[in-house]
Amino acid sequence: MDNGMWSRWREALTRTLLAVTVSMSTGEFIEVQKLSHEDLRARFKLPASCDPSVTALNTDPTANQMTVAIECRARVAPFPPNGRREPRPAGKGS
Repeated sequence: MDNGMWSRWREALTRTLLAVTVSMSTGEFIEVQKLSHEDLRARFKLPASCDPSVTALNTDPTANQMTVAIECRARVAPFPPNGRREPRPAGKGS
């Protein structure tokens, strides 16, 4: 794997951190889906920096239980109003 690809892969991986995996009923999952980000953080004791994402996996359609993953994704800083990021300062290797 070349350095550029490794760097992009590592950056993408470090932006997502799996916080919680739980088993719950379909009804509980529907209720969790309705929660705001703030309520999800409170319910699962997630840090304030967490931008939670909820995903469910159910391999048996007749079962009422499913595995639910709550992921924390790093919040990306918004672009400045002009739509451009500031250029990086010159350093070693530039």
